[in-house]
Amino acid sequence: MPNKPRRKAPAWLLCLLFAYGTILLALTILNRLGADRWWFGALNLYLPQAVWALPGLFLAIFTLVKARRWTWAPLLGMVWAAGPLMGFCRPLPAAPEPPGSLPLRVMTWNVKYGAHGSLATLALKYDIDWNKPAVVLLQDAGGVLNGPLGEYFSTWNVRSNGQYIIASRLPLGELQVLRIAFPGEEHTCVRTRVQVGETAVTLYNVHLQTPRWGLNAFRATRRRPWYLPEAIQQLENNVEARLTQVRALQDYVRQEQGPVIVAGDLNSPDTSQVCATLRGAGLHDAFAEGGTGYGYTYGHFLLQHRVPGFNVSWMRIDHIMMSSQLQSRRCRTGTGQASDHRPVIADLILLRR
Repeated sequence: MPNKPRRKAPAWLLCLLFAYGTILLALTILNRLGADRWWFGALNLYLPQAVWALPGLFLAIFTLVKARRWTWAPLLGMVWAAGPLMGFCRPLPAAPEPPGSLPLRVMTWNVKYGAHGSLATLALKYDIDWNKPAVVLLQDAGGVLNGPLGEYFSTWNVRSNGQYIIASRLPLGELQVLRIAFPGEEHTCVRTRVQVGETAVTLYNVHLQTPRWGLNAFRATRRRPWYLPEAIQQLENNVEARLTQVRALQDYVRQEQGPVIVAGDLNSPDTSQVCATLRGAGLHDAFAEGGTGYGYTYGHFLLQHRVPGFNVSWMRIDHIMMSSQLQSRRCRTGTGQASDHRPVIADLILLRR
């Protein structure tokens, strides 16, 4: 019997496959260039990137029914979305630990202190105690030292100013408050040094401007579509505020002579210009180097309001970044019960030079 001729794929399906691939390619290029250079890229940065796998799922179903030999295309798109677009990380092959290198476990956490009640405070203590960091950098921590955590840190070396706390089991230097303001609003970060063996490591504890105001402007367009131009302007201004802050921070970091760690709530995903600016100052990211998976730190509280018990984060906006004198051997995130943010915990080694 003669073979049945293969059924051609419908033109509409091929067009959809081409469109899906084009969108994924455009997003990849956008992320490589710095997604928040353009307002639509900045908006996409703060959306769950898993949404870009959903079209592939539907297209895979259609191709199975209409054109089975094209099923590889949407499946490849889903893999691409779940990998580079969603920021999947695999730890780099670890080189042998150089003789004389020293371990340093660092934790950073925007604790939103007082926002989630006494049970959240207990969870904060539990996660710090469980992870046993040598250095803890907290943001949005005003009042922490007046509560139960004040007693917890009573045997640590502690430096604090406003929302910032740096607590260390190792000796700490004096605290400096540094200006990272932008037009119309004052902001600061703090700097100190921790003594690791014979080496002083400079610590920066940072909390950059929230993207909330720019994103809320877009939410308002659902009721007022004519508000879109103003929403775009607000989003662009919001991006520029963080860039102004991180450029000031970059200038401080470039003046440092020894090893440096910048940690905190950068309110910026890894593909943002903020993170690119810090990489331009010679820093690299602890999770990108030593983490496995996505390392998401934010979004779980937003989803819990819609789906109770659904404790899944979908943005990596809290970071530990460090200079070349330090390497990340392992990096992970902690509990999602105590704060809007999960902590980031990095096992670093200080290289002997």
